[in-house]
Amino acid sequence: MRRRFFVIDNTSSGYGRRGLAAQVLSLLRASGAHVDGCGDVSKDAAHTRAIEAVRNGAYDAIVAVGGDGTIRHAASTVAGSDVPLGIIPLGTGNVLAHEIGLGRHPNALAATLLSGPAVSIVAPAANGEIFLLMAGAGFDGRVIQALNTSAKGTFGKLAYAGPLLSAFKCPADTLDVRLDGRPHQANWVVIAKARHYGGAFVIAKDAGWQAAGLTAVLFNAPDRRALMASLLALASGRLSSCRYVQVVACTKAEVRGQTAAPVQVDGDPFGITPLVVEAQGFRVSLIVPAPAAPLN
Repeated sequence: MRRRFFVIDNTSSGYGRRGLAAQVLSLLRASGAHVDGCGDVSKDAAHTRAIEAVRNGAYDAIVAVGGDGTIRHAASTVAGSDVPLGIIPLGTGNVLAHEIGLGRHPNALAATLLSGPAVSIVAPAANGEIFLLMAGAGFDGRVIQALNTSAKGTFGKLAYAGPLLSAFKCPADTLDVRLDGRPHQANWVVIAKARHYGGAFVIAKDAGWQAAGLTAVLFNAPDRRALMASLLALASGRLSSCRYVQVVACTKAEVRGQTAAPVQVDGDPFGITPLVVEAQGFRVSLIVPAPAAPLN
């Protein structure tokens, strides 16, 4: 059983759910566990302290409190080490929590952190940096780069309405995409390691956090009506049958725009194209819920 935890807490995450983190940490302490944290410091300072916590060997786990972006940054601190990463999901999407079957009940979250199995995974790389879920160029990159993070912390998913509308009105990007060396064209591309997107939406049914390789989802919507049809197909779980979408398995994706296109990684802004994504990136140990007991 784990007894020593170092917590990386994104205090701007947690639309209406900050109490969940307090409950889980209280349960850990009540069990006899020792819990340390970064305190109210900058993201860079928190990253440095977390790396020191991993290196000094004083902790049984690093715990990310926040959304998928916070989890990605926390994963970079444990990558290549034997220190596992645990999660208290407070984000608006919580895609990784959906992927591993992690709920929001404080007792279950505390039990998972204390004694859940640690599974070794290979996380992919985007321009040499670790990510866990997806990298997008074009439409969703534009949405994320226009998103006000303070508004997201206050209003949750409602904060996406304005950026979505703004991105919908923008001219489509023209992207040159090479998948394992083979050329493709798209105006929006998502390179997925995860099955889910934006929460519980399924974007790549054959992908998964433990699956090998990557899945490239190429959107070729010739106009706004086609883009809307693609978005509705994603929202309704019919993406694989949408005629404007092509799904391709790959291990390496290279994306370049005829003009610079915005990029997002795990729901955070990630600059502009070019974007190079590789399946073989970083080894990470991830704490997951214990398998459910079989029914008799």
